[in-house]
Amino acid sequence: MIEPGKGYPDFYLHVLECRSGETWIMPLRGSDKMDLIRHTRRWIKQEFRGELFLDPPMQPGLEGDFYAKLMTDSRPPDSCICWEGAGFWLTDNALAGLARYYEEKDRAAA
Repeated sequence: MIEPGKGYPDFYLHVLECRSGETWIMPLRGSDKMDLIRHTRRWIKQEFRGELFLDPPMQPGLEGDFYAKLMTDSRPPDSCICWEGAGFWLTDNALAGLARYYEEKDRAAA
C-alpha cells in the first residue's frame, strides 16, 4: 500500500474490492507488457497464494467483486484516465472457471 503523500509508481496495477472499497497497488516494471489479464492473474496468485483463481472473462467497464486497472504516468487510482480496466470475479476452482469461460465462448460463437 502506498503511504499518503508518497505518490504512486509510474506504472502499476490498481485493484479495488468493490464491496469494501479496499485497494491494492502492485507496482509494475516499465518493461512489463500492458496486459491487464496477465497482471491481474499475477496479483491473484500473490494475494491468495493459489487458493483462488480468476473466474473468466473479465468485464471491461463493469464491476465484479473486484475491479482492476492498469495505471500509467504516476496517476492516482481515482483518476478517470487508465490504460485498461475491467471487473472480475474469483473462484476456488480453476478448472470450473475455465470451463465456464469456454462454454460462454462457444455460446457466443453459435
